[in-house]
Amino acid sequence: MLSVEHLTVCDGQGKKLLDDVSFTLAEGEVVAILGPNGAGKTTLLRCLFGANKSYSGNVVINEHDISQMSDKQRALQIGAVSQETPADFQLSVRTIIETGRTPHRSMFTYRDHHGQAVIDKAVSQLQLEAYLDRDIKTLSGGEKKRVMICRALVQEPQLLVLDEPCNHLDIQHQLELMQQLKALSLSCLVSLHDFPLAARYCDRVLVLKDGRLVSQGAPQDVLTPALFADVFSVNVESYTNPWQQWAFCASPLDSIISHAEVDDSPIHSITTSKVTSTVLASDLMSAELINQPAINSSNETPFITKDTQGKKHA
Repeated sequence: MLSVEHLTVCDGQGKKLLDDVSFTLAEGEVVAILGPNGAGKTTLLRCLFGANKSYSGNVVINEHDISQMSDKQRALQIGAVSQETPADFQLSVRTIIETGRTPHRSMFTYRDHHGQAVIDKAVSQLQLEAYLDRDIKTLSGGEKKRVMICRALVQEPQLLVLDEPCNHLDIQHQLELMQQLKALSLSCLVSLHDFPLAARYCDRVLVLKDGRLVSQGAPQDVLTPALFADVFSVNVESYTNPWQQWAFCASPLDSIISHAEVDDSPIHSITTSKVTSTVLASDLMSAELINQPAINSSNETPFITKDTQGKKHA
């Protein structure tokens, strides 16, 4: 349903921000875009939803070239959630969400016959009922993010494009959001920095480095130690956690500290039969929503940190 061919973007000085990027996205697929800061993830997404029109190459959605689409036509096909949050205008959450229905409204009567039902469903999905009459500027960063995701959903697009949607969200809403994206009957292209989330919820991943697409495919095939070393400059040991999910631990390429005892720090030492290294605690985290199946019993705990004994992690 989406085809990107030889997409190239240059800045004002001629530096390539994207360099000959090509990929496809099938109907109903959830695909993650991964890469270090400055790799071109946001630039790619901005080309897709029309914010950046200065590019060479072809972007086609449902057999229509997006460069030939009007803003309304594009909005009916593509819903976008950028990293930017709304300016501090005195608008209610309800009003912000309702603007997502603009492409569906009649130019002359402004009618939208089933719009309210669509809005009510999306509001319920994102658990925003209690926020509808609040001023958008009174919300936290994570709450604003959920409002903008809701606004994109009420557009009823064929493709949902999200730029770091889990940024600012607490762990519950990160998990719920990714589950909702997976359950939607539309294609999703989402940039992430959380590799376990990408591996768990995305059908495929695209990996960018310096504006070039260096790898794509199923997460378990793409996220190899060699790729992490080349693209992200870290040593990685991947493993299957007790929930039978892909997980990993990482350390800088140039510094591995064994058996470190560090108190009151986000860095903790881990030890297994295969690897001992220093990793960020956030890399160890795995969680289930409280209504998910319980962990399988096992006599072996693969990864335990000093201050997280007894907790689930990956």
